Amino acid sequence: MASNKKQKKTVYRDKRVAGVRDLTEEEYRRLVGVRARRVCRPEAGPVDSRKYRKELEGHISDYYEKIHKENNLLPARFLEDGAGRARAVCRVVIRDTAGVIGGYGTGFLIAPELIMTNNHVLPTIESARGSVAEFGYEEDQVSTSVTLKPDLLYITDENLDFTIVACRPTDLGDIEPVPLTRNPAMVTRSERVNIIQHPQARRKEVALHQNKVIKVLDKVVHYTTDTEPGSSGSPVFNNDWGLVALHHAGWSDGGTVTNEGIRVSAIVRHLLARLQRQQPGREAAHEVLRSVQDTSPFLGFFDLYGVADPGRDEIEVPDFSGSADFADLGFWNIEHFNRTVSNRRVSDVADICARLSMDAMGLTEVSTDAMDRLIADMGQRGFAMGYELEDVQGSQEIAVLYDRETTTVTKDPQIPARYQDKLAKKTASGKSAFPRLPLFARCSVSGGNSKEVKFLMIVVHLKAFGDAQSAARRKLAAEVLSEIIADIREREDLPVVLGGDFNERINRDVLSSLTGSPDLFALTADDASTNAISYVGGSHRSLIDHILVSNDVRMGDIQGDDAAIVRLDRSVADFANTVSDHVPVVFRMVMRENGVDRPGAAAPGAGVTLDIPQGAGKVTVGFE
Repeated sequence: MASNKKQKKTVYRDKRVAGVRDLTEEEYRRLVGVRARRVCRPEAGPVDSRKYRKELEGHISDYYEKIHKENNLLPARFLEDGAGRARAVCRVVIRDTAGVIGGYGTGFLIAPELIMTNNHVLPTIESARGSVAEFGYEEDQVSTSVTLKPDLLYITDENLDFTIVACRPTDLGDIEPVPLTRNPAMVTRSERVNIIQHPQARRKEVALHQNKVIKVLDKVVHYTTDTEPGSSGSPVFNNDWGLVALHHAGWSDGGTVTNEGIRVSAIVRHLLARLQRQQPGREAAHEVLRSVQDTSPFLGFFDLYGVADPGRDEIEVPDFSGSADFADLGFWNIEHFNRTVSNRRVSDVADICARLSMDAMGLTEVSTDAMDRLIADMGQRGFAMGYELEDVQGSQEIAVLYDRETTTVTKDPQIPARYQDKLAKKTASGKSAFPRLPLFARCSVSGGNSKEVKFLMIVVHLKAFGDAQSAARRKLAAEVLSEIIADIREREDLPVVLGGDFNERINRDVLSSLTGSPDLFALTADDASTNAISYVGGSHRSLIDHILVSNDVRMGDIQGDDAAIVRLDRSVADFANTVSDHVPVVFRMVMRENGVDRPGAAAPGAGVTLDIPQGAGKVTVGFE
């Protein structure tokens, strides 16, 4: 809330954010689950009941309170970490272009050259042009006045009450910025929050710990922390000094004072929306999003998809993130992800899986040991992941990694048993078509979707090498898969998703049994014609990872295409050498509103039904 020193009175902002809604019980349970996994219970599974949710809230409270209820003991490092955060907080001096002071607020550094505060502190570019940010305005310190540069970057939103403005960074020394966070699971009810602020434009002060969160909504959080006019634009931290919200308002209702902060995840979501919808400020939003390093484990409950470079509209994207409006599916050859893998590489793979935010991901060249470590690592990040694995009797097994909050995956042993003879076929030279058996898994995605999405997922890793014998094995494998899928489709009304590492370009005759099937559509076929690549290691870079779907699957859009090759080698340093020489291929699946007839299938009934408009004089039917 800004104060006006010139007129010797304060302005108390009581305007609350419009369009705020309560979280549903399901959404809040999920938030608590993610928070608990991040803070103290990485093994916690999906929170499917109110009783379990309250139990986890108790564990979170106990973790911070340490000994007994309302105990305020904290690690000694709490003070050191808080001091680091405090250095990034500044007093905003609101001046017009003539230098006349019109009020004060609080702000903080979110990147080396970017400051965040409230829209009602700096509502226009003109208001920012003459204003300055004072860092180190504290007791017994000499402050540093930093000029704001709104002509370089200025982005604001009145409803979410935030402004981000560029500043001159030369005098900020070693101040560590407080980066924005995309993760909404930063705090739950009854946790404590801490605010570093300039109340009434005074020297920097801190409201610590005796400040309860009383409600978490979709865009804002309410708390009882002490603030005063002049505190507008202050950062709100949890007890790990993670950024929770941007303080902006307070009001009194029946003697109870409530403060409100804009959830930082809601601000990031807004910036992502500007980026995707090409709204005004899109370029500025893209620049700000460069400083957002973390991910959201909610797969769309609070997230948007596709953080993409605004200058790119092709099907190879530098990054991707799932959405609850779709079943987000992908395939990735992690490459030698086995029991000997280092902790660093497990962490790198977990980073990628967190960024992708898939409901289900077919993986190849993995092992049980490495997958267990991956699940544990992602649990510490707030993800409740599971996996199904096909043991191919080696260190290059096949698995489906899935989000237990949204998806169920069950390996179906009856399918390989039913088609045992087909899967055991050999080439004329006696080589098996499938040195690594495919994984057949029945999947259902329901978290946040308008309707449950059920499908059969088939993950393959066909034999490598470029010799004629290996090509013959892949050709036979393609023929067998085509026959098996056709028979499955005759037996049951279930969409099929086939994908993985085929070690083969899709436009060659080797895979023609699949690409020529009237009931299958190759999502990556158009990519082959544009010289896109999914194998990014070595000198033979090529598109050899593919996705094929049955014709009753409807794909969601990813930047104008039905699938994306996620070129992580463009956004992750030294990706091909340290993470994998393959990049993921992903797509979004929704069920069709109405079923479509497969080619050659009999019509459900005789004749044709026409809807004739009321009052029509005649109906003309034409045929071509």
